Amino acid sequence: MNYLQNLVVISICYVIAYSLTFGFVFPLQQLIFANVATQVGLLFIPHGVRVIALYYYGWRAIIYLLPASYLMLFLSSGQTGTDIFAPLVSLFGCYIGVQLVRLMLVDTNTRSLNVRAWKLLFSAGAVASAFNSLGLIALQDGLSELKFLALQLNFLGYIIGDMLGMMVCVGTIMLGFRYIRSIKSSA
Repeated sequence: MNYLQNLVVISICYVIAYSLTFGFVFPLQQLIFANVATQVGLLFIPHGVRVIALYYYGWRAIIYLLPASYLMLFLSSGQTGTDIFAPLVSLFGCYIGVQLVRLMLVDTNTRSLNVRAWKLLFSAGAVASAFNSLGLIALQDGLSELKFLALQLNFLGYIIGDMLGMMVCVGTIMLGFRYIRSIKSSA
């Protein structure tokens, strides 16, 4: 695929994941868990799209994800009140996390979809979530010591939401692949 195709496909995936999260998951979360901060999503599906894109496209995925990230920020800004730099902080935090895991696990060239790649994706998703969380907390709340407990809870909330969202995203992709294989084998 060329640059424009990658941009369109990744943007569509990100917009769908973000729309599902903000249109369905967040309202349901507010009904069930009214005490959870509105910035923290306990099931943030776009994290899976970010990590998969960053894993397979490297730094280029930041360029592919930026337009959709800003589009969704502007469309949902009334709901979240997030900072204009939040998409950049998230994408760079996730990029650093994914690359750090790739370097630690000495897997700089693999682009396959084998079992090792899925394990690497989840490890990268966790580390990327930690960097993303730290960046967003620093951006939104600062690093005041008076807010230490709230920061810990937000950090934990971001990690849980990102990883659950990653599981849903990867699970959906795996089901999609399985469905495509079943169609091919029945034809």
